[in-house]
Amino acid sequence: MDIAFDLNLDHAFAETFRQQHESREAHELILELEDKIGAALSLIMQRHGVLPGVGDRVEVDSEWMVINARTFGQNGSVWLSVKRFEV
Repeated sequence: MDIAFDLNLDHAFAETFRQQHESREAHELILELEDKIGAALSLIMQRHGVLPGVGDRVEVDSEWMVINARTFGQNGSVWLSVKRFEV
């Protein structure tokens, strides 16, 4: 089964990149991290046949991320929000 999904970094998490870097660099870093997270989630889908839900943690480049929101669109689309896992 293949489930298409979209994802974005959590607004507050993305904002930390914007505060630490110039606009263009922050944008590139955010897109790069979103791509890495998306690849990790796709691998989970391939291996386990499930899409992580809210509260699930995903390891990306030796760092833990957590799904903090999941939205289902009327057209069947799935959108995920992801942030850095903090203890």
